Amino acid sequence: MRLIKLLLSIAFIILLSLNSLISTEYTKNIQSLVLEDFEMSKEDPKKPKRYWKVIPDRFGRLNNRENGQSLQKLAWVKAWPEAYFGNEGEFFFGTEQDAGNETAKVRYTDVSGYCLALEIKFNRQGYNSVEVYPLEEYEKDKFRIKPIPFKGKVQQLDFWVWGANFDYFMEVVLMDYRGVEHRLNVGSIKHIGWKNFVLKIPNNIPQSVAQIPSSKVLSFVKFVIWTNPGEKVSGAHIYIDHIKYLTDVFEEIYDGYQLGNPKKIKELWDNGVNLDVPIDKNP
Repeated sequence: MRLIKLLLSIAFIILLSLNSLISTEYTKNIQSLVLEDFEMSKEDPKKPKRYWKVIPDRFGRLNNRENGQSLQKLAWVKAWPEAYFGNEGEFFFGTEQDAGNETAKVRYTDVSGYCLALEIKFNRQGYNSVEVYPLEEYEKDKFRIKPIPFKGKVQQLDFWVWGANFDYFMEVVLMDYRGVEHRLNVGSIKHIGWKNFVLKIPNNIPQSVAQIPSSKVLSFVKFVIWTNPGEKVSGAHIYIDHIKYLTDVFEEIYDGYQLGNPKKIKELWDNGVNLDVPIDKNP
């Protein structure tokens, strides 16, 4: 009898634990955000909002020299994946009735007029590579490589690639808050036309810590495009468009949560009054 009571008590405790686990809810705010759309600046229609640079290995340079002139070309061209944006370059959804009772399209926020165009070539067949970096204009007409920071805790990354059926493959490199780089395999880009690639962000890439501020920013570093041995390397066109990501931007609100925001911390300390006076050891 005692054994039956003990077993029933254990079963009751297990049921309570399971119920607690099942009923636990975690607040999230999942949003789809654009990391890079390769569009032109509103201030200057002939200037992109962000510049990019393609950097090859030595076999993608004149005379196979590390400091030789690059054989690669990069441009912003008017093209986009019609499977997503349609032939007008705007992502539409649904229909609505206008004042004249005629069916009208409803436009979503995503618009594409340009994409990033690459022409890559090498002096030999083999495992050759080019790296495609985002840049920052830190002074007028002066640029440097600058990773693009994400917002929130990133769950997945997706983008469009136009291929010409060359046997090449691609990687994406991300950087965590410690400065550690993580290579994600995109896979083969041996396809014809536009194709959407979706990458899940592995859980082993740290995006938070237990201490405040707990959120740690993940950044996009570069694309890497590789050639497989045996494939032609005399010149291939590749186009990239519309890098988006799915992220949890929920921010927990607690008394004094502003003091955990890195931007607010910097603002407070920059404008704070420094009263850390020296102590006279020999008064």
